[in-house]
Amino acid sequence: MQKERIQKIKAMKVADLEKERGVLVAGILGLRVDIANHKTGGIHKIKQMKRDIARINTILAMRKENDDK
Repeated sequence: MQKERIQKIKAMKVADLEKERGVLVAGILGLRVDIANHKTGGIHKIKQMKRDIARINTILAMRKENDDK
């Protein structure tokens, strides 16, 4: 499951990656609000989302570096 998510992220275009990053950031904010209001216990989801954002940032940096060369 983890590998599938990584492969999906790697296959995305730059514009799609930036859009997905924005969705994940908004999702983290929503989960934090829900946790503060005791509406959810999905703390582990925040960790997964942060890792996905880091993966996206890494891929974007690699693609930018390759485009600069």
